[in-house]
Amino acid sequence: GIIIKNRNQAMVTSTVVSASAGATNYVKIARVGNLSKTIDELKNDGFWFACADMSGVSADKCNLDGPLGLVVGNEGNGVSRLVREKCDYIVSIPMKGHVDSLNVSVATGILLYEISRIGIVFSMISIMLVCFACSSGKPIIDYGVEAVISEQNEDVNFSFEKDIDTKPKSNVQTKKDRDYLISENVKQLILDRKRPPKKIKGIFLPAYVAGSEEKFPTIFENIKKSCINAIVVDVKDEIGRITFSMDNEFVRSKKTTEPQIKDIDAFVKLCKENDIYLIARVSSFLDNYLTKLDSSVAIHRTDGKYYRDNSGYYWLNPYNEDVKRYLIEIGKGCAEAGFDEVQYDYFRFSADAGMRRVKFSDEETKGKSKIEAITELAQTIYQELIPENIYVSIDVFGAIMNSYRDQNAIGQEYVTLLKNVDYLCPMVYPSHYANKTFGLDVPDKEPYNAVKSALETSTSTIERMRDDLSHYGKVRPWLQGFTANYLEEYIVYDVDQYKEQIKAVEDAGYDEWMFWHPGGAYKWDAFITE
Repeated sequence: GIIIKNRNQAMVTSTVVSASAGATNYVKIARVGNLSKTIDELKNDGFWFACADMSGVSADKCNLDGPLGLVVGNEGNGVSRLVREKCDYIVSIPMKGHVDSLNVSVATGILLYEISRIGIVFSMISIMLVCFACSSGKPIIDYGVEAVISEQNEDVNFSFEKDIDTKPKSNVQTKKDRDYLISENVKQLILDRKRPPKKIKGIFLPAYVAGSEEKFPTIFENIKKSCINAIVVDVKDEIGRITFSMDNEFVRSKKTTEPQIKDIDAFVKLCKENDIYLIARVSSFLDNYLTKLDSSVAIHRTDGKYYRDNSGYYWLNPYNEDVKRYLIEIGKGCAEAGFDEVQYDYFRFSADAGMRRVKFSDEETKGKSKIEAITELAQTIYQELIPENIYVSIDVFGAIMNSYRDQNAIGQEYVTLLKNVDYLCPMVYPSHYANKTFGLDVPDKEPYNAVKSALETSTSTIERMRDDLSHYGKVRPWLQGFTANYLEEYIVYDVDQYKEQIKAVEDAGYDEWMFWHPGGAYKWDAFITE
């Protein structure tokens, strides 16, 4: 559908109808008085908005799936400042040669084609048509095509950016950049750490495996024969249980401990004696345990009921101060127990569509966006844990590297988080990418190309936004150690697929990695060194 302003706007005349070859008979058109207000109302219905502007990022490098409104303006003035600020991100068309502008209709057609192409690629796309009835001003919602909001005053040329290597607009940058920079004294603490960094090649083990007298000895013998020198083990699992008796009064007071590693001291000692780097995995906001014990820390829907994601999990509220302290104290407890690193997984807002039924109050948010809330907590955790002589890492979706919509939805901004950790760990599992991503028909069937492309995206994203003032952590990816048999098209992940991913990491210029299998069942021959 198309939404246009009531005033100072080109009308749909007989000439327009003729030029459209009859398309106007099938496309809904609405006229509104206030575009900014219209955008706000459509956002409440789940739409995201992309503004076409010369300062934008190339459209082929943006995530344009999902309910989307495209805002276009005229060549002389472009989109007005107020409307532009309402948009979630800014896109442009890459230009070559001597022509650096296109007629607005041509430019819009190109962008709509790209949106349509992505819609075919991402089968989960949900596209809605929203028109505003001129008589009542109330939204009429139906299923159809994307909404295109036009702010042009006349049919004139629209100019697009020739150079696509520009820094995208960021919600975090609404605050002064220095608010998210590590202070000089903290930088010195990083340098003064007693525990030197280690290049790791790791695997994940659930706590029930790490604590098993039957299973762990066999795994440990395999580790000693391989290149694996690090173990990531659940300390706060996805249910929300603390998996060993932690020497931390605040954590103990929450009554969330269910020991699966009975003798943490013996476990840590064994790993240390064999030069194995220990990483404590903390499933941060995903939590079916504390949320049941204390409903005040949980995310709730507008009807007062618990929010639950598509898998039935409850979530802690990232805006809640008690939750923040809980995560910090868990990190301190891990340091006290002798872990080398604490890794925060699910360190984000839920990504499921049900979050549309959640509205955080102004009292909760204090005016902070999701990105600001997650970034500030990451910074606080990092600064609190550095003196504890423990490294800090955060797991992130691979998709957030260059998708500003995903960043805004879950609160994870790739480069900004990298400034507030020792390690940022993108999950670049080939199975997690939709068909046609990176130009691959089925990424799961091309593990080398999928992982290499993802990590090259990581490099380009970081370099595009790098500054000389900030501390930057390292990128250490998660690789796929499981077979994604839930996909319609997939391959079995065996030794060869493991090795292809490892080679992709190396060829992309990275030197650390971790493999994930939910049950800890790995293809050990892939880790045998020559």
